[in-house]
Amino acid sequence: MTQRPKVLLLTHRLPYPPNRGDRIRAFHMLQFLSEHADVSLASVADESWEPSHKQVLSRLCNQLAIERLPPRGRWLRAAVSLGLGRSATVGAFSSVKLKNTIADWTSKTKFDAAVVYCSSMGQYCKYFRNRPNRILVDLVDVDSQKWREYAGAATGLKRMLYRQEANQVRRLERNLSNASDAITVVSQDEAELFRSCHPTLSAHAISCGVDSTFFSPHALDEKIWRPLRTGKPQLVFVGALDYLPNIQGLQWFCDSVLPLLRVEFPEIVLEVVGRNPTAAVRKLGQVAGVRIVGEVDDIRPHLLASDIAIAPLQIARGIQNKVLEAMACGRPVIATQNAGTGIERSEGLIIVDTPSQWLESVRSLNREHCTSILGAMAREAVVSKYSWPAKLQPLLGLLGLDNNGSALAPP
Repeated sequence: MTQRPKVLLLTHRLPYPPNRGDRIRAFHMLQFLSEHADVSLASVADESWEPSHKQVLSRLCNQLAIERLPPRGRWLRAAVSLGLGRSATVGAFSSVKLKNTIADWTSKTKFDAAVVYCSSMGQYCKYFRNRPNRILVDLVDVDSQKWREYAGAATGLKRMLYRQEANQVRRLERNLSNASDAITVVSQDEAELFRSCHPTLSAHAISCGVDSTFFSPHALDEKIWRPLRTGKPQLVFVGALDYLPNIQGLQWFCDSVLPLLRVEFPEIVLEVVGRNPTAAVRKLGQVAGVRIVGEVDDIRPHLLASDIAIAPLQIARGIQNKVLEAMACGRPVIATQNAGTGIERSEGLIIVDTPSQWLESVRSLNREHCTSILGAMAREAVVSKYSWPAKLQPLLGLLGLDNNGSALAPP
């Protein structure tokens, strides 16, 4: 019997539950790799977890190490790291205990491959006692560019700090590329952006997928979501509500677009669904037509109760899971150019930018049967093109694993 290869996976957040973009990709990556290899998962966690979360992960792993990051010390660690000329995010996700665990594991086991999820986890590679045959760093997004965009939208001290972080992360990206065997990002657009930032380097595009069985128009009984219908038409935004691009996008939409929509559609409602709404997000609940739902156990009832999902992000990197999930639920999505980046165009994904374009799109979708027709087209597009196994299949080649799950020779 062929021995299964051994893969080490490092993540900067516990990849369960898959309720935010970075966790969703990491969880499906773990699930996919566990089908082809014995996976050892080492993760830091900036939030507490339930015993059931650990049980789910334990079923997918041969070894599991989770180190809780003290929330009070996180920003101090980030500031110290920045002061020492390193990336603030590296400091924010640094754990002495996890470094020791990784050193122990790699001294006892020769891993066939290691997957380092996000640039902030690259710091742990220097604690490999035996270097895995192949090391892959999944940057997901080109974060250095994200920080540059933050700097461009900020003023004063924030602009200076964001610019400094952009420079440090860009240097980190370059160093990780030189120290690893492969760099991956979430889309071809991000791969081209990476090359423009680092002209002598390259990255492979491995897209996100969507679970089109879980996210489906027929996944839930209508009696579950029908009572949530409150608007005519009803819009929904889903996303982490403490994430700056989501906050800025919602503020822009409520300031610049929603007043126009309310003139023509006085009964229109925007539901805002997601974890950890900040004070700025909660304040949007005072805007006529806006309902701040906050965190829910299951976002699907709110997606299914809506007529249209929106993604009004002004700053965005990579592929937006919120867009794919809404499309899989059979809901048309109106998104800005930035929020639609990396997703193949379909009739059910409408790309707009100006307030007048938003108004015209909602007006068009509000016509009889138009929403259901375009929603069906949206679902058809993601079902045919965005299954997780198909999107993650290239990982096997990059990690030196053949289709039978056996390890290939080091490069």
